[in-house]
Amino acid sequence: MLEVTGPDAAAYLDAHLTVRVEADRHGALLTPKGTLLGLVRIERTAAGFRLYSGQPAVAAALERGRIGWMVELTPFTHEEPALSDLERVEARIPAFGRDIDERTLPHEAGLVGTVVRTDKNVYPGMQTVLRQERSGTVHRVLRRLAFDAPVHAGTEVHDDTGPLGTIGTAAISPTRGPLALALLRRRAEPGARVRAGEVSGIVEP
Repeated sequence: MLEVTGPDAAAYLDAHLTVRVEADRHGALLTPKGTLLGLVRIERTAAGFRLYSGQPAVAAALERGRIGWMVELTPFTHEEPALSDLERVEARIPAFGRDIDERTLPHEAGLVGTVVRTDKNVYPGMQTVLRQERSGTVHRVLRRLAFDAPVHAGTEVHDDTGPLGTIGTAAISPTRGPLALALLRRRAEPGARVRAGEVSGIVEP
């Protein structure tokens, strides 16, 4: 992804990422409107920091934002071992581009307080995060679902009222059976019964 070095490396990243790079190892970059641009893993090096992200938009945004900062951004190639779909679903870890995307707000993805901080200096999109924190107005929530039979990514999820969203990642646990992640309307509370196509399931806590 990107190696960030130079006298302003830490301050530059703190001004753009949603976490403190000296203390945190996972963060995000938001658009000015507060939606997710991408997720980032942060590694401290002797010369500065290495950022790992599968979203090219992250590198492009950081490149645009470096004007006026004493930093160097150097791309590098690195293949990280990826979690399996089952590991991600069981841990409720969303995949960017599948479970969440550039239209997703951090509160919807359940990232506020961990990957997205509200107790640090200002970063792009922070005002939206704080406004949602105060108002509690989140219209969608990332949920894990347990189904009675296998389901497929992209299948629409319904309840008795109507559509709730679509399946992002689907997997089958050897012990728990079919599971899935889906960004659903907030009325899909834990314990609620839903359907993906004709398959019945339940929203997990």
